[in-house]
Amino acid sequence: MVSLIGRSSARTPSFLALMLITGTTALSTDTYIAALPQMQADLGTSTVVAQLTMTSCIAGMALGQLITGPVSDARGRRGLVIASTVVFMVMSVVCALSVNGWLLVAVRLVQGAAAGGGAAVGRAIVTDTFAGRDAAAKFGTLTAVSLVAPVVGPAIGGALLTVGTWRTIFWFLAGVGVLMTLAAAWGLPETLPPPLRHPGGLRNLMLRSRLLLSDPEFRTPVIVQCLTVGGFFIYIGGSSFVLQHGLGISEQVYTAVFAVNAGVMMASSVLFRLLVMRLGPVVLRGIAVIVQTLAVGALFTAATVAPDHRPALPVVWVCLSGMTLGLGTYLPANSSIVQLVGRRFGGTASALGGGIPFLVGAAMTPLTGVIGHQTVHAMAGAMVVFFALAAAASGLTYRRSGRPGSAHGSGMW
Repeated sequence: MVSLIGRSSARTPSFLALMLITGTTALSTDTYIAALPQMQADLGTSTVVAQLTMTSCIAGMALGQLITGPVSDARGRRGLVIASTVVFMVMSVVCALSVNGWLLVAVRLVQGAAAGGGAAVGRAIVTDTFAGRDAAAKFGTLTAVSLVAPVVGPAIGGALLTVGTWRTIFWFLAGVGVLMTLAAAWGLPETLPPPLRHPGGLRNLMLRSRLLLSDPEFRTPVIVQCLTVGGFFIYIGGSSFVLQHGLGISEQVYTAVFAVNAGVMMASSVLFRLLVMRLGPVVLRGIAVIVQTLAVGALFTAATVAPDHRPALPVVWVCLSGMTLGLGTYLPANSSIVQLVGRRFGGTASALGGGIPFLVGAAMTPLTGVIGHQTVHAMAGAMVVFFALAAAASGLTYRRSGRPGSAHGSGMW
Protein backbone atom coordinates (compact mmCIF):
# COMPACT_ATOMS: atom_id res chain seq x y z
CA MET A 1 0.00 0.00 0.00
CA VAL A 2 1.24 3.43 -0.91
CA SER A 3 0.08 5.38 2.10
CA LEU A 4 0.19 9.12 2.63
CA ILE A 5 -0.92 8.79 6.20
CA GLY A 6 2.30 10.11 7.58
CA ARG A 7 1.63 13.55 6.16
CA SER A 8 -2.01 13.75 7.25
CA SER A 9 -2.96 11.59 10.21
CA ALA A 10 -1.61 9.21 12.82
CA ARG A 11 -4.31 6.66 12.11
CA THR A 12 -5.50 5.11 8.88
CA PRO A 13 -9.21 5.69 8.22
CA SER A 14 -11.47 2.67 8.47
CA PHE A 15 -12.27 1.60 4.94
CA LEU A 16 -15.43 -0.07 6.25
CA ALA A 17 -16.60 3.35 7.46
CA LEU A 18 -15.79 4.89 4.07
CA MET A 19 -17.76 2.16 2.30
CA LEU A 20 -20.78 2.78 4.54
CA ILE A 21 -20.72 6.56 4.07
CA THR A 22 -19.96 6.76 0.35
CA GLY A 23 -21.54 3.49 -0.75
CA THR A 24 -25.01 3.80 0.75
CA THR A 25 -25.86 7.22 -0.71
CA ALA A 26 -28.03 5.70 -3.44
CA LEU A 27 -30.23 4.01 -0.83
CA SER A 28 -31.89 7.38 -0.20
CA THR A 29 -33.42 7.17 -3.68
CA ASP A 30 -33.56 3.48 -4.59
CA THR A 31 -35.38 2.24 -1.48
CA TYR A 32 -38.03 4.93 -1.94
CA ILE A 33 -39.07 4.27 -5.56
CA ALA A 34 -41.75 1.68 -4.76
CA ALA A 35 -43.32 3.94 -2.11
CA LEU A 36 -44.10 6.91 -4.38
CA PRO A 37 -47.75 5.96 -5.15
CA GLN A 38 -48.51 5.22 -1.49
CA MET A 39 -46.91 8.46 -0.33
CA GLN A 40 -48.89 10.44 -2.91
CA ALA A 41 -52.19 8.95 -1.76
CA ASP A 42 -51.39 9.28 1.95
CA LEU A 43 -50.41 12.95 1.74
CA GLY A 44 -53.12 13.77 -0.80
CA THR A 45 -50.65 15.42 -3.14
CA SER A 46 -50.18 15.40 -6.91
CA THR A 47 -48.08 13.13 -9.06
CA VAL A 48 -45.85 16.09 -9.90
CA VAL A 49 -45.11 16.77 -6.22
CA ALA A 50 -44.52 13.07 -5.60
CA GLN A 51 -41.95 12.98 -8.42
CA LEU A 52 -40.37 16.17 -7.10
CA THR A 53 -39.55 14.40 -3.84
CA MET A 54 -37.22 12.23 -5.92
CA THR A 55 -35.91 15.06 -8.10
CA SER A 56 -35.11 17.29 -5.13
CA CYS A 57 -33.12 14.53 -3.46
CA ILE A 58 -31.06 13.95 -6.62
CA ALA A 59 -30.47 17.69 -7.04
CA GLY A 60 -29.47 17.88 -3.38
CA MET A 61 -26.88 15.14 -3.89
CA ALA A 62 -25.23 17.15 -6.66
CA LEU A 63 -25.32 20.42 -4.72
CA GLY A 64 -24.06 18.76 -1.55
CA GLN A 65 -20.99 17.53 -3.40
CA LEU A 66 -20.31 20.89 -5.03
CA ILE A 67 -20.54 22.76 -1.71
CA THR A 68 -19.14 20.38 0.91
CA GLY A 69 -16.14 19.10 -1.05
CA PRO A 70 -14.46 22.52 -1.52
CA VAL A 71 -15.30 23.57 2.05
CA SER A 72 -13.51 20.47 3.35
CA ASP A 73 -10.26 21.71 1.75
CA ALA A 74 -10.44 24.69 4.11
CA ARG A 75 -12.02 23.22 7.25
CA GLY A 76 -10.84 19.61 7.21
CA ARG A 77 -12.65 16.34 6.54
CA ARG A 78 -13.72 14.74 9.82
CA GLY A 79 -16.07 17.43 11.15
CA LEU A 80 -17.85 17.86 7.83
CA VAL A 81 -18.37 14.16 7.20
CA ILE A 82 -19.79 13.65 10.71
CA ALA A 83 -22.04 16.69 10.27
CA SER A 84 -23.26 15.30 6.94
CA THR A 85 -24.21 11.96 8.46
CA VAL A 86 -26.00 13.64 11.38
CA VAL A 87 -27.99 15.87 9.03
CA PHE A 88 -28.87 12.85 6.88
CA MET A 89 -30.14 11.01 9.95
CA VAL A 90 -32.20 13.97 11.22
CA MET A 91 -33.68 14.73 7.81
CA SER A 92 -34.69 11.08 7.42
CA VAL A 93 -36.65 11.38 10.67
CA VAL A 94 -38.29 14.61 9.47
CA CYS A 95 -39.22 12.87 6.20
CA ALA A 96 -40.86 10.06 8.16
CA LEU A 97 -42.93 12.60 10.11
CA SER A 98 -43.85 14.84 7.15
CA VAL A 99 -47.53 15.66 6.69
CA ASN A 100 -47.25 17.78 3.54
CA GLY A 101 -45.92 16.98 0.08
CA TRP A 102 -44.09 20.28 -0.42
CA LEU A 103 -42.47 19.96 3.00
CA LEU A 104 -41.23 16.54 1.97
CA VAL A 105 -39.78 18.01 -1.24
CA ALA A 106 -37.82 20.59 0.77
CA VAL A 107 -36.59 18.12 3.37
CA ARG A 108 -35.53 15.65 0.69
CA LEU A 109 -33.37 18.38 -0.87
CA VAL A 110 -31.48 18.76 2.42
CA GLN A 111 -31.32 14.99 2.91
CA GLY A 112 -29.81 14.57 -0.55
CA ALA A 113 -27.31 17.38 0.07
CA ALA A 114 -26.15 15.66 3.25
CA ALA A 115 -25.74 12.34 1.44
CA GLY A 116 -23.84 13.93 -1.43
CA GLY A 117 -21.64 15.96 0.91
CA GLY A 118 -20.65 12.89 2.90
CA ALA A 119 -19.79 10.99 -0.29
CA ALA A 120 -17.66 13.86 -1.65
CA VAL A 121 -15.67 14.19 1.57
CA GLY A 122 -15.30 10.41 1.75
CA ARG A 123 -13.64 10.38 -1.67
CA ALA A 124 -11.37 13.22 -0.55
CA ILE A 125 -10.32 11.14 2.47
CA VAL A 126 -9.24 8.36 0.10
CA THR A 127 -7.22 10.93 -1.86
CA ASP A 128 -5.58 12.19 1.35
CA THR A 129 -4.66 8.71 2.49
CA PHE A 130 -3.76 6.63 -0.56
CA ALA A 131 -1.91 7.26 -3.81
CA GLY A 132 -1.46 5.81 -7.28
CA ARG A 133 -2.87 2.39 -8.07
CA ASP A 134 -3.63 1.69 -4.44
CA ALA A 135 -6.00 4.67 -4.41
CA ALA A 136 -7.53 3.44 -7.68
CA ALA A 137 -8.17 0.04 -6.10
CA LYS A 138 -9.93 1.72 -3.18
CA PHE A 139 -12.12 3.70 -5.57
CA GLY A 140 -12.96 0.44 -7.32
CA THR A 141 -14.20 -1.05 -4.07
CA LEU A 142 -16.26 2.04 -3.22
CA THR A 143 -17.83 1.94 -6.68
CA ALA A 144 -18.72 -1.74 -6.30
CA VAL A 145 -20.41 -1.05 -2.97
CA SER A 146 -22.34 1.94 -4.36
CA LEU A 147 -23.64 -0.20 -7.22
CA VAL A 148 -25.21 -2.65 -4.77
CA ALA A 149 -27.92 -0.09 -3.95
CA PRO A 150 -29.66 -0.14 -7.37
CA VAL A 151 -29.91 -3.93 -7.04
CA VAL A 152 -30.97 -4.31 -3.42
CA GLY A 153 -32.54 -0.88 -2.75
CA PRO A 154 -35.89 -1.50 -4.48
CA ALA A 155 -36.09 -4.95 -2.88
CA ILE A 156 -35.49 -3.46 0.58
CA GLY A 157 -38.14 -0.82 -0.07
CA GLY A 158 -40.63 -3.41 -1.25
CA ALA A 159 -39.98 -5.61 1.77
CA LEU A 160 -40.45 -2.66 4.15
CA LEU A 161 -43.76 -1.80 2.51
CA THR A 162 -45.07 -5.29 3.29
CA VAL A 163 -44.68 -4.63 7.02
CA GLY A 164 -45.21 -0.87 7.15
CA THR A 165 -45.86 2.26 5.08
CA TRP A 166 -43.79 4.69 3.07
CA ARG A 167 -42.81 6.29 6.38
CA THR A 168 -41.18 3.01 7.43
CA ILE A 169 -38.65 3.44 4.62
CA PHE A 170 -37.53 6.77 6.06
CA TRP A 171 -37.26 5.29 9.54
CA PHE A 172 -35.02 2.67 7.94
CA LEU A 173 -32.92 5.42 6.33
CA ALA A 174 -32.71 7.15 9.72
CA GLY A 175 -31.26 3.92 11.10
CA VAL A 176 -28.75 3.88 8.24
CA GLY A 177 -27.88 7.46 9.21
CA VAL A 178 -27.20 6.36 12.79
CA LEU A 179 -24.82 3.68 11.53
CA MET A 180 -23.10 6.18 9.23
CA THR A 181 -22.64 8.66 12.10
CA LEU A 182 -21.20 6.00 14.42
CA ALA A 183 -18.90 4.74 11.67
CA ALA A 184 -17.64 8.25 10.90
CA ALA A 185 -17.09 9.12 14.57
CA TRP A 186 -15.29 5.86 15.29
CA GLY A 187 -13.46 5.11 12.06
CA LEU A 188 -12.57 8.39 10.35
CA PRO A 189 -9.77 10.49 11.84
CA GLU A 190 -8.87 13.88 10.45
CA THR A 191 -6.84 13.30 7.28
CA LEU A 192 -6.26 16.96 6.39
CA PRO A 193 -4.57 18.67 9.38
CA PRO A 194 -4.46 22.50 9.59
CA PRO A 195 -0.99 22.90 7.99
CA LEU A 196 -2.27 21.25 4.81
CA ARG A 197 -5.53 23.19 4.56
CA HIS A 198 -6.28 26.04 2.18
CA PRO A 199 -7.81 29.46 2.85
CA GLY A 200 -11.56 29.60 3.35
CA GLY A 201 -14.10 32.07 1.99
CA LEU A 202 -16.21 31.98 -1.16
CA ARG A 203 -13.59 33.76 -3.24
CA ASN A 204 -10.92 31.20 -2.39
CA LEU A 205 -13.33 28.30 -2.93
CA MET A 206 -14.14 29.62 -6.39
CA LEU A 207 -10.46 30.25 -7.12
CA ARG A 208 -9.57 26.61 -6.37
CA SER A 209 -12.35 25.41 -8.65
CA ARG A 210 -11.15 27.71 -11.42
CA LEU A 211 -7.54 26.57 -11.04
CA LEU A 212 -8.54 22.93 -11.39
CA LEU A 213 -10.90 23.47 -14.31
CA SER A 214 -8.28 25.54 -16.13
CA ASP A 215 -5.90 22.55 -16.04
CA PRO A 216 -6.49 20.41 -19.16
CA GLU A 217 -5.31 17.27 -17.35
CA PHE A 218 -8.11 17.73 -14.81
CA ARG A 219 -10.72 19.24 -17.10
CA THR A 220 -10.54 16.49 -19.75
CA PRO A 221 -11.52 13.53 -17.50
CA VAL A 222 -14.29 15.66 -15.98
CA ILE A 223 -15.63 16.31 -19.49
CA VAL A 224 -15.37 12.59 -20.25
CA GLN A 225 -17.28 11.88 -17.04
CA CYS A 226 -20.02 14.37 -17.95
CA LEU A 227 -20.48 12.83 -21.40
CA THR A 228 -20.50 9.25 -20.13
CA VAL A 229 -22.83 9.95 -17.23
CA GLY A 230 -25.12 11.90 -19.56
CA GLY A 231 -25.42 8.88 -21.84
CA PHE A 232 -25.93 6.54 -18.91
CA PHE A 233 -28.68 8.68 -17.40
CA ILE A 234 -30.55 8.55 -20.71
CA TYR A 235 -30.67 4.80 -20.13
CA ILE A 236 -31.69 5.27 -16.49
CA GLY A 237 -34.44 7.74 -17.33
CA GLY A 238 -35.74 6.16 -20.54
CA SER A 239 -35.22 2.40 -20.35
CA SER A 240 -38.38 1.60 -18.37
CA PHE A 241 -40.58 3.40 -20.92
CA VAL A 242 -38.60 2.22 -23.94
CA LEU A 243 -38.48 -1.44 -23.01
CA GLN A 244 -41.99 -1.73 -21.61
CA HIS A 245 -43.80 0.46 -24.16
CA GLY A 246 -41.50 0.11 -27.14
CA LEU A 247 -40.83 -3.63 -26.84
CA GLY A 248 -43.93 -4.56 -24.88
CA ILE A 249 -42.23 -6.41 -22.03
CA SER A 250 -43.79 -6.71 -18.57
CA GLU A 251 -42.71 -4.87 -15.43
CA GLN A 252 -41.33 -8.14 -14.06
CA VAL A 253 -39.16 -8.74 -17.12
CA TYR A 254 -37.94 -5.14 -17.07
CA THR A 255 -37.01 -5.49 -13.39
CA ALA A 256 -34.99 -8.59 -14.27
CA VAL A 257 -33.23 -6.76 -17.14
CA PHE A 258 -32.38 -3.78 -14.95
CA ALA A 259 -31.21 -5.94 -12.03
CA VAL A 260 -28.99 -8.11 -14.23
CA ASN A 261 -27.42 -5.06 -15.88
CA ALA A 262 -26.78 -3.49 -12.47
CA GLY A 263 -25.23 -6.77 -11.35
CA VAL A 264 -22.97 -6.81 -14.41
CA MET A 265 -21.83 -3.29 -13.58
CA MET A 266 -21.08 -4.25 -10.00
CA ALA A 267 -19.13 -7.35 -11.12
CA SER A 268 -17.15 -5.20 -13.54
CA SER A 269 -16.16 -2.81 -10.76
CA VAL A 270 -14.95 -5.79 -8.73
CA LEU A 271 -12.92 -6.91 -11.74
CA PHE A 272 -11.41 -3.43 -11.92
CA ARG A 273 -10.36 -3.79 -8.28
CA LEU A 274 -8.55 -7.02 -9.14
CA LEU A 275 -6.80 -5.74 -12.28
CA VAL A 276 -5.92 -2.16 -11.47
CA MET A 277 -2.77 -2.95 -9.49
CA ARG A 278 -1.35 -4.66 -12.58
CA LEU A 279 -2.64 -2.50 -15.43
CA GLY A 280 -3.41 0.88 -13.85
CA PRO A 281 -6.59 2.97 -14.23
CA VAL A 282 -5.61 4.75 -17.47
CA VAL A 283 -5.32 1.48 -19.41
CA LEU A 284 -8.46 0.04 -17.84
CA ARG A 285 -10.42 3.19 -18.57
CA GLY A 286 -9.35 3.01 -22.21
CA ILE A 287 -10.60 -0.57 -22.45
CA ALA A 288 -13.84 0.33 -20.67
CA VAL A 289 -14.56 3.29 -22.95
CA ILE A 290 -14.12 1.07 -26.02
CA VAL A 291 -16.39 -1.66 -24.61
CA GLN A 292 -19.22 0.67 -23.62
CA THR A 293 -19.07 2.64 -26.88
CA LEU A 294 -19.09 -0.50 -29.06
CA ALA A 295 -21.99 -1.93 -27.05
CA VAL A 296 -24.11 1.21 -27.47
CA GLY A 297 -23.11 1.43 -31.15
CA ALA A 298 -24.22 -2.18 -31.65
CA LEU A 299 -27.57 -1.38 -30.02
CA PHE A 300 -28.09 1.60 -32.31
CA THR A 301 -27.17 -0.48 -35.36
CA ALA A 302 -29.50 -3.30 -34.32
CA ALA A 303 -32.36 -0.85 -33.79
CA THR A 304 -31.66 0.80 -37.15
CA VAL A 305 -31.86 -2.42 -39.21
CA ALA A 306 -34.61 -4.16 -37.20
CA PRO A 307 -38.19 -4.13 -38.56
CA ASP A 308 -40.00 -1.05 -37.20
CA HIS A 309 -36.75 -0.27 -35.33
CA ARG A 310 -37.71 -2.86 -32.71
CA PRO A 311 -34.83 -5.32 -32.15
CA ALA A 312 -35.44 -8.51 -30.21
CA LEU A 313 -35.19 -8.27 -26.43
CA PRO A 314 -32.16 -10.63 -26.19
CA VAL A 315 -30.22 -8.36 -28.55
CA VAL A 316 -31.16 -5.26 -26.57
CA TRP A 317 -30.34 -6.98 -23.29
CA VAL A 318 -26.89 -8.14 -24.43
CA CYS A 319 -26.00 -4.68 -25.76
CA LEU A 320 -27.13 -2.92 -22.58
CA SER A 321 -25.21 -5.44 -20.49
CA GLY A 322 -22.12 -4.67 -22.56
CA MET A 323 -22.59 -0.99 -21.82
CA THR A 324 -22.87 -1.60 -18.06
CA LEU A 325 -19.89 -3.96 -18.23
CA GLY A 326 -17.78 -1.08 -19.53
CA LEU A 327 -19.27 1.41 -17.08
CA GLY A 328 -18.45 -0.72 -14.04
CA THR A 329 -14.76 -0.42 -14.90
CA TYR A 330 -14.91 3.10 -16.32
CA LEU A 331 -16.44 4.80 -13.25
CA PRO A 332 -13.73 3.93 -10.69
CA ALA A 333 -10.97 4.36 -13.28
CA ASN A 334 -12.00 7.86 -14.27
CA SER A 335 -12.68 8.86 -10.64
CA SER A 336 -9.15 7.76 -9.78
CA ILE A 337 -7.69 9.85 -12.59
CA VAL A 338 -9.69 12.93 -11.55
CA GLN A 339 -8.65 12.60 -7.93
CA LEU A 340 -4.96 12.06 -8.68
CA VAL A 341 -4.69 15.03 -11.02
CA GLY A 342 -6.63 17.24 -8.60
CA ARG A 343 -5.19 15.92 -5.35
CA ARG A 344 -3.69 19.31 -4.40
CA PHE A 345 -7.33 20.31 -3.69
CA GLY A 346 -8.78 16.88 -2.95
CA GLY A 347 -12.18 18.02 -1.71
CA THR A 348 -12.71 20.43 -4.60
CA ALA A 349 -11.63 17.76 -7.10
CA SER A 350 -14.11 15.32 -5.56
CA ALA A 351 -16.88 17.93 -5.79
CA LEU A 352 -16.22 18.88 -9.40
CA GLY A 353 -15.60 15.32 -10.56
CA GLY A 354 -18.79 14.07 -8.91
CA GLY A 355 -21.17 17.02 -8.72
CA ILE A 356 -20.93 18.46 -12.24
CA PRO A 357 -21.42 15.10 -14.05
CA PHE A 358 -24.31 14.34 -11.69
CA LEU A 359 -26.04 17.58 -12.67
CA VAL A 360 -25.45 16.84 -16.35
CA GLY A 361 -26.83 13.33 -15.96
CA ALA A 362 -29.93 14.52 -14.16
CA ALA A 363 -30.56 17.06 -16.93
CA MET A 364 -30.26 14.32 -19.56
CA THR A 365 -32.75 11.95 -17.91
CA PRO A 366 -35.85 13.11 -19.81
CA LEU A 367 -34.06 13.39 -23.18
CA THR A 368 -35.29 10.06 -24.54
CA GLY A 369 -38.92 10.96 -24.08
CA VAL A 370 -38.42 14.42 -25.54
CA ILE A 371 -36.73 13.40 -28.80
CA GLY A 372 -37.65 9.81 -29.39
CA HIS A 373 -41.22 8.99 -28.46
CA GLN A 374 -40.01 6.14 -26.28
CA THR A 375 -38.29 3.97 -28.90
CA VAL A 376 -35.16 1.84 -28.59
CA HIS A 377 -33.80 3.54 -31.71
CA ALA A 378 -34.12 7.02 -30.19
CA MET A 379 -32.64 6.00 -26.85
CA ALA A 380 -29.70 4.23 -28.50
CA GLY A 381 -29.14 7.14 -30.89
CA ALA A 382 -28.91 9.66 -28.06
CA MET A 383 -26.67 7.36 -26.02
CA VAL A 384 -24.27 6.61 -28.85
CA VAL A 385 -23.64 10.34 -29.40
CA PHE A 386 -22.65 10.82 -25.77
CA PHE A 387 -20.51 7.69 -25.56
CA ALA A 388 -18.75 8.40 -28.87
CA LEU A 389 -17.92 11.94 -27.74
CA ALA A 390 -16.65 10.54 -24.43
CA ALA A 391 -14.41 8.10 -26.29
CA ALA A 392 -13.02 10.93 -28.43
CA ALA A 393 -12.43 13.16 -25.41
CA SER A 394 -10.71 10.37 -23.48
CA GLY A 395 -8.15 10.17 -26.28
CA LEU A 396 -6.88 13.59 -25.21
CA THR A 397 -5.86 12.06 -21.89
CA TYR A 398 -3.70 9.44 -23.57
CA ARG A 399 -1.98 11.97 -25.83
CA ARG A 400 -1.02 13.99 -22.75
CA SER A 401 -0.03 10.98 -20.65
CA GLY A 402 3.55 10.85 -21.88
CA ARG A 403 4.21 14.57 -21.50
CA PRO A 404 6.99 15.44 -19.02
CA GLY A 405 5.47 16.41 -15.71
CA SER A 406 2.17 14.82 -16.59
CA ALA A 407 0.37 13.10 -13.72
CA HIS A 408 -0.38 10.18 -16.02
CA GLY A 409 3.22 9.95 -17.09
CA SER A 410 4.59 10.10 -13.58
CA GLY A 411 4.79 6.34 -13.21
CA MET A 412 2.09 6.23 -10.52
CA TRP A 413 -0.43 4.79 -13.00
